[in-house]
Amino acid sequence: MKRRIHYICICACILAACAFNARASPEISRLGLPEGAKLRIGKGSLNSIAYSPSSMRFAAAGSLGVWIYDARFGKEIALFHGHTDNVHSAAYSPDGRRIVSGSGDNTLRVWDAETGETLYTFTGHTDAVYSAAFSPDSRRIVSASGDNTLRVWDAETGETLKTLEGHRKAVYSAAFSPDGKRIVSGSGDYTARVWDAETGAVLNELKGYIGVAYWAAFSPDGRRIAIGNRSAEAGIWDAETGTLLKTFKKYERSRHRTGGDPVAFSQDGKFLASGSSNRLEMWVAASGARLPSIGYESGAKAFAFSPDGHSVATVADDNGIRIWNVKLRGLVSSIDAHEDGFLFAAFSPDGKRIAAGRGASVQIWNAETGAFFNALKGSIDAAYSAAYSPDGKQIVSGGRNSAVQIWNAETGARVSALFGYRGDVHSVAYSPDGRRIVSAGGDGIVGVWDAGTGARVKMIKAHAKPVRSAAYSPDSRRIASAGMDERIHIWDAETGARIKTLMHIRGFYSVAYSPDGKKMVSSSSYDNVHLWDAETFVHLKRLEEDWTDVLSVAYSPDGRTIAGAFKNGSARVWDAETGALLKTLEGHHGAVRCAAYSPDGKTLATASDDGSILLWDVSNL
Repeated sequence: MKRRIHYICICACILAACAFNARASPEISRLGLPEGAKLRIGKGSLNSIAYSPSSMRFAAAGSLGVWIYDARFGKEIALFHGHTDNVHSAAYSPDGRRIVSGSGDNTLRVWDAETGETLYTFTGHTDAVYSAAFSPDSRRIVSASGDNTLRVWDAETGETLKTLEGHRKAVYSAAFSPDGKRIVSGSGDYTARVWDAETGAVLNELKGYIGVAYWAAFSPDGRRIAIGNRSAEAGIWDAETGTLLKTFKKYERSRHRTGGDPVAFSQDGKFLASGSSNRLEMWVAASGARLPSIGYESGAKAFAFSPDGHSVATVADDNGIRIWNVKLRGLVSSIDAHEDGFLFAAFSPDGKRIAAGRGASVQIWNAETGAFFNALKGSIDAAYSAAYSPDGKQIVSGGRNSAVQIWNAETGARVSALFGYRGDVHSVAYSPDGRRIVSAGGDGIVGVWDAGTGARVKMIKAHAKPVRSAAYSPDSRRIASAGMDERIHIWDAETGARIKTLMHIRGFYSVAYSPDGKKMVSSSSYDNVHLWDAETFVHLKRLEEDWTDVLSVAYSPDGRTIAGAFKNGSARVWDAETGALLKTLEGHHGAVRCAAYSPDGKTLATASDDGSILLWDVSNL
């Protein structure tokens, strides 16, 4: 007994010594890029994970596509890019040759698992595809959709073999039984059903409390079904009779996770695992005895057991991927976190770095390689905007809970915090001469600060609704503020006196001066982008009219083009003189919040809700 304990301790120490944090290699910033993009910063968020049959790789589906990882070393191998929306699910075929993915673009794609080539695109669902899986013989695919249906497809031809109807709300999960004769589905209508895979007939409806059945899984012998939801219990049902066999009490109920808690049987069927808000929990499936949990530092919003039974891969609530040894509960490797959306991007004056905001952090990235450089070190509740000082030595940030903060751009250390708002700070910018900082507040106030001392110069009660954007003119003598009260105000930067008001029928998101100060461009909801004479304040031109919100606009450094960030996931570039559309940049899978030019005007950075910043070559426009 002592020898066995000694052996386990040695193994645990070896695992701890071998565990590593797999940092993203620079080359992944160029994997799966859309046409016209030359670099990507960030890897987006993740929704599901699945091992290959050999246990040597796993596929992680997320906001940017399907990432393929080497399961042994945590290295990114490829990004399968082609869906036009968030990818909710990815699964290997049992023969390991293909991967099927389901997306918010209402389609399924079948990929060559080795090359990443799209072999087939299946269409027919009229809403998002939340789950897709191969049959045991790899000849069929079942999909679950927000259109309340399941579909069974011929995996080779893409022909719909059967449409399974009966659920009254979105179907979130679907899986074949191990013998391929049945299908289990979980739905938002608080039911889980078992279907005949050939005829489409409902064989059974699982009885007992289920809740929203986000996850459903057969046991390896096909005799039991586990259902995952957000409740404080996991459960196992008899697959033949539909009766509830056993419930498993969790440590904590997931209240805020939108996709519920995943469930799965171990490869031998002896254990049941379920994610929760703070860990991956495991039980003996027959007795319900609780086993030591895996991953106490973060909950598992998705996980998969390796087919060889040695490992379990988890997607944590923080979007990091962690690989654990199943028997010893030891961490084998940790892959740097995929993360949620970027709200803004700002180039340094030399163009070598980008400051970008996501969640409660402002991160600094190398604009040439996409490598992470640093993060601002201090208390940030949520970052909505940031800008470099003209000399590049400092960064100013604005965000939730009133704070405007100044940071050392090299070390990330906070220099000072400036307070003066009762609400959020949506926009910050330095004056071109570097003497002042202007900030736009959610309480309708435009703040002006001394950039050197941090002293408050003036607080202008500017708008009746939140101010989304404030910008200095190139000569630093005027400030333009854009508000959701359907007004742009022009202010004397020294006195705070209002010079002019430009009115519109929609709230404004963004305003920017041309480099020569003679024009202004603004963006708003629905009817989009407008050009104004900055001296006479005459409306000159309307650039877009497609009823899509434009969240940000920017002039190129030479003043010849204008870029806009669109809520529909695209960015566009126009000729600043004629208003002609020069280029539409497509490749993001979420709203584009910000568009920013590099100082030399050759690169456009777009920051998106999909968790990435794309850098586009716009030198030839």
